[in-house]
Amino acid sequence: MTINEIFQLFLYLNAILIVITIIFVRPRRVQSIYLWIAAFLLLPVLFVLVFYVFFGRDYRRAKLFRSKGATDRLGTGYLRKMRERLFTCSKDHDILCRYSSVAKLLLDSNQAIVTTNNDVRYFNAGDQLFESIFKEIRNAKRYIHMEYYLFRNDELARRLALELASKARQGVEIKLLYDAFGGHSLPKSFFKETTDSGGRTAIFFPSLLRRFNTRINNRNHRKLLTIDGETCFCGGFNIGIEYLGKGPLGDWRDAAVLVKGAGCIGMESRFIQDWNFAADDNLHIEDYCLQMGEDYLSGKDGPGEAAVQIVSGGPDTEFNPIEQQYLKMISEAKRSIRIQTPYFVPDEPVLSGLRVAALSGVDVQIMIPFKPDHPFVYWATLNYVGSLLKSGVRVYQFRPGFIHAKTLVIDDEVASVGSANFDVRSFELNFETNAVIYDGALATEMARAFQEDVLSHCVELTPDQYAKRSNWVKFMESISRLYTPIA
Repeated sequence: MTINEIFQLFLYLNAILIVITIIFVRPRRVQSIYLWIAAFLLLPVLFVLVFYVFFGRDYRRAKLFRSKGATDRLGTGYLRKMRERLFTCSKDHDILCRYSSVAKLLLDSNQAIVTTNNDVRYFNAGDQLFESIFKEIRNAKRYIHMEYYLFRNDELARRLALELASKARQGVEIKLLYDAFGGHSLPKSFFKETTDSGGRTAIFFPSLLRRFNTRINNRNHRKLLTIDGETCFCGGFNIGIEYLGKGPLGDWRDAAVLVKGAGCIGMESRFIQDWNFAADDNLHIEDYCLQMGEDYLSGKDGPGEAAVQIVSGGPDTEFNPIEQQYLKMISEAKRSIRIQTPYFVPDEPVLSGLRVAALSGVDVQIMIPFKPDHPFVYWATLNYVGSLLKSGVRVYQFRPGFIHAKTLVIDDEVASVGSANFDVRSFELNFETNAVIYDGALATEMARAFQEDVLSHCVELTPDQYAKRSNWVKFMESISRLYTPIA
């Protein structure tokens, strides 16, 4: 055999092994299996093998995720002991009572404890959010724990690093966790002053080659910050100047919430589990709870009236908690559903849920970008929202810049704000965290902000307009949608 023939045989043997793994070893959606097999049959084998390196899921990492999931469940044992009392304590909360089936689902499937008497503030502009973040960081007394997908090497991130270094010198515990893919542009010395001052950093799934990471899937996409167990932030904002509207896409619409109260314990628990995994540490959530005193988890003396659950999903969870959360909230809607998402590439259950809601008379509105940041996903998004227009779903495109918010508001009573998009990547592949807030005042504020954007910053994509799109657009939508389930 020639060298070329040996190389071709090697490629095909690898392809056969991967197909066997896809079918028998790693459970996937049927559409994904068909597409991988079609790719190996129709495309050059070398091309598909390279593509699999970037987008396929390997068995070794799957075992690692199962181990992480088991460790996380052990780590939340202390909180699970409290959940019945916590849920009982919330029976006087009218909205929580009306959506008790949502709360119970998230409690039983994701250990998402329910806390009441939280004060929750909503942000949809970066300047206001980061002003609040820096204020809370400066007021920290015991610890600052940060977990963000993306850190840019720019003035906003540098300012943050200096603030953390200052607090570390004051004796405040600093722990910072970021994703290797999202922080690939950072030089090694970026957090040197922070670490030299006593702070610690950890990287989620670092690559052997610092600026080259082959694993696009399974990234830690979470964005959360907890301070002293009393204050926390959760949302879609990363750390970079584009989140202040200073990037190439212009004005930036995003969403985050500031929670003050016992709801922070859910976010702190999430951070500790991820920190232990990335830093090979052994922190315990009960140690941080005990610092706060006996009444901390009960929230008896909390500063507000909102009930909060922190929901996390990822390849380490047994179910798909984020998708279940969205599905259940959609199914509970009686009057209105408002969704903001930069990427709308859901699977059939979510599509069917929205279609059924609209055909049942529920006012379903979805806001997506007008300017794409990822053309492939943008075309797929247009295809999916287009399929809902005939059902009466109304679709709006945000014009001034880019919409990166991931929000869901049901009947102006319960809302979700977090890192999870309405796409399969957020449902199954990446690590995500949402805050579910049962509070009429906050949900009404978010609904009002949504409508203000509709009136001032959006254009509606009508069924007539969608039907008139060019053949080229139709082709790109179909190709993009075809390969969205391939992961």
